[in-house]
Amino acid sequence: MLTLKKLREFKEYLESGAFIEDFDMRPPDGQAEMLDMIDILFEICEKADEVMTEHFYRRLREKSEGEGS
Repeated sequence: MLTLKKLREFKEYLESGAFIEDFDMRPPDGQAEMLDMIDILFEICEKADEVMTEHFYRRLREKSEGEGS
């Protein structure tokens, strides 16, 4: 499981410019791996948004249905 600490460390890694420095120093296959990592991060964000949106809409529907009874 990914921890909050690791997420914060990765955020700092991006913000500090170290990610780009590492990216520029890598050979093409290493750069491709780093781009894949970012792509997966975007997919994770999209999935988290989808899951949480569904969760909160479901709770709102349940609350609305409960009030209507």
